[in-house]
Amino acid sequence: MTLENGIPNFWIWLLGDPVEQRFFLPETWGFLWGGMAIVLLALFVIPLIAFILTAGKYGPSEAFYFVTRSVVTAVSVDLPGFSLRRTLAIARLAIQEAIRNRVLIGFGVFVVLLLFAGLFLDVKNDNPARVYLSFVLGTTNYLVLLMALVLSAFSIPTDIKNRTIYTVVTKPIRASEIVLGRSLGFLAVGTLMLVAMGLISYFFVVRGLRHDHQVVVAEMTEEIDPSTGQKIRRGTTSYDSYHRHTFEIYEDGKGRTNLVHGHWHEVELVGTGPEARVIVGPPKDDLIARAPIFGQLQILNSAGEPVPKGINVGSEWDYRGYIEGGPPGGSSKAAAIWTFDGITREKFPDGLPLEMNLRVFRTFKGDIEQGVLGEMVIRNPNPAAPVRQSGPILFTSKEYVSDRHLIPLQLNPETGSGAGGKIDLFEDLVHDGQVQVEIRCVDSGQYFGVALPDVYLRPADGSFVWNFAKAYLSIWLQMVLVTGFGVMFSTFLSGPVAMMATISAAALGFFGEFVRGIARGAVEGGGPIESTIRMITQQNVMTELEVNSVFSRIVHFADLGLMNVLQAATFVLPDYTQFDTSRFVADGYNIFPDLVAQQVTMTAVYFLAVTIVGYFCLKSREIAA
Repeated sequence: MTLENGIPNFWIWLLGDPVEQRFFLPETWGFLWGGMAIVLLALFVIPLIAFILTAGKYGPSEAFYFVTRSVVTAVSVDLPGFSLRRTLAIARLAIQEAIRNRVLIGFGVFVVLLLFAGLFLDVKNDNPARVYLSFVLGTTNYLVLLMALVLSAFSIPTDIKNRTIYTVVTKPIRASEIVLGRSLGFLAVGTLMLVAMGLISYFFVVRGLRHDHQVVVAEMTEEIDPSTGQKIRRGTTSYDSYHRHTFEIYEDGKGRTNLVHGHWHEVELVGTGPEARVIVGPPKDDLIARAPIFGQLQILNSAGEPVPKGINVGSEWDYRGYIEGGPPGGSSKAAAIWTFDGITREKFPDGLPLEMNLRVFRTFKGDIEQGVLGEMVIRNPNPAAPVRQSGPILFTSKEYVSDRHLIPLQLNPETGSGAGGKIDLFEDLVHDGQVQVEIRCVDSGQYFGVALPDVYLRPADGSFVWNFAKAYLSIWLQMVLVTGFGVMFSTFLSGPVAMMATISAAALGFFGEFVRGIARGAVEGGGPIESTIRMITQQNVMTELEVNSVFSRIVHFADLGLMNVLQAATFVLPDYTQFDTSRFVADGYNIFPDLVAQQVTMTAVYFLAVTIVGYFCLKSREIAA
C-alpha cells in the first residue's frame, strides 16, 4: 500500500502545517482556515448574486429590500422556528417517493452482480482477497452514489413540475425544513441499502475465500533439523482453489503451511499409525487489518551523507527514492534509516515485529527468481552510547508482498566492536524510547526503492470487521455529500441540469489535482479548448498549436481564465479522493483514525454549508412561476 499524500494527521490537516503554510498557496492553509475564507467569500458573493438576479427583474431598490429581508428573516424567524417534527415528516415523504421511484432496483443490480461475480473475477490472482474486496467496495460505491445522485437531483424539480409541491408549501412549513427533510429522507433510504450491501458483501467475501486442503499422510517425508535435532515432517497439500501449499509439522504435531495467495493455514497431525491424519485449518491472514507504527525516514547517499530523497532510477512515479547497493565495507554507504519512537520492553516483550515492503530496481538481470540481498542493522540513536549498533541481519528482498521479521531481544554485536557475547535490544540499543533500523542493499549494481511507509512496526492487528465497516462509512459519507449537493442544485435548477452540476462538482473533487496540474501548465496539451482543437485536428501535444497566432492567443487566454475558475472550484469543493479507503481494506491495512476524523469533519461542514445555500435558493425561488 502506498501513502503518496503522507500519513494523515488530523490537526495538521485541520490547521495546516506551520512550517509549510504560505499565504498565497491555499493548499497549505489547512481545512479550518480555508473553510473560514470560503465562508467569508460566500457571505459576500451569494447576496451579491441574489441582488444582481433580482435587480434585473424588479430593480435595484426592490432587490436590496428582498436580499436584506431574506437574510434577516432567516436569522430572526426561520432559525428559531425550525421544527424537527415537520422536517421528519418531509423526510418520510421523501422515503415514500424514493420507494415509488423503484430505488430498490439498485439493490437488485448489486445482488445480481454478486451472483455472477465468479464469471469475471480473477480468482486465480496471487491475492484473491484483494480482488474480492476491491470488487465489492467499488461496486457498492458506484451504485450507492448513482442512486443518491438520481434521487436528490430530480426530487424538487419533479415536484415543481408535477405541482405536488403545492400541497407542502401551502402548509406552515419552512424552506429549511423542506431542504433538510429531503436530504434526510434520501439518506435514510441510502443508509438502509448500504447496510444491507455491506452485510451481503462481507459474507460474499468470506464465503468466496473459504476453502479446504487435504493431505495424504503417506506422501509426507521426515527429516532431522540439524540446528535443533528435532524431527520435522514435510509435505504438500492438495490443489484446491487454484493453489497448493507446502507445510512443516514439528514433534508436537503442529505446524503451518507456507504463504500462498496471501494466506497460510495451521496444520496438525492427529492419530498414529494407519489412523494418522493431517487437519488443515481455515486460511489465515487473508482478511486482516494491520495497525502499523511508522517512524521517520532518513536516506544516506553513496557517500554516507543525508539527502532529502533517494536516487531517481527513471521511473515516472517518484513516490519512492532508491538507494544504491554495494558489498559491506565497499565504496557505497547508501542506506535508509528509520527512527521509531515509543519503544519499550512492555510494548514489545518478544522483540520488534518489523515488516517491509521494499521495491527492487535491477541494472542487470541475474537470477530473476531470486531476491536481492540486503542487510539490516539495529542502531542506537545516541551517538555517545557505548554500543552504537548491532551486527548485520541478512535478508533477501521480497517484492509485492509484506516481508515480516522479528528483531530478537538478543542480538549479535557489531563486528570488531570488542563487545563480548550478545547485546540486549532494550538495554544497549534503545535510547529514550527511540531505536533506529538501517537497511542497505548488499548486491552491487542493484537498488532498493524506499518510502517512509515501506518499513514499519506491526505489534498487533486491528479488527478486520471494524475496518470493513469503516470502509463502508467512507462510502456513506460520500453519499451524504452527493445527496447534499444534489438537493442544493435542485432548488434552483431543473432535474437534468442539477444532475450534471452534481456530477461536475464530484468530478472536480475526484480530479482536483489533475485540474490544478493543467492550470499550472504541468500537463501537456493545454486547457480544454486547446485540447479539443488538438483532438479535432490531430495535433501532437508536444508541439506548438498550429493555428493563427492571434487565434492561438485568444485560445490561450480563454483556457487560462477557464482553468483559473476550475482551479478555484477545486479548493472550494470537497476532495473526494480523501474518501477512497478501499485500498486500505483490500491491502490489509487498518484505516487511520485521523483519516476517519478528517472524512467526518469534511462531510459535516460541507453538508451544513450546502443545506444553508439550498435553503436560500429555495426561499428566493418563485415556486408559483
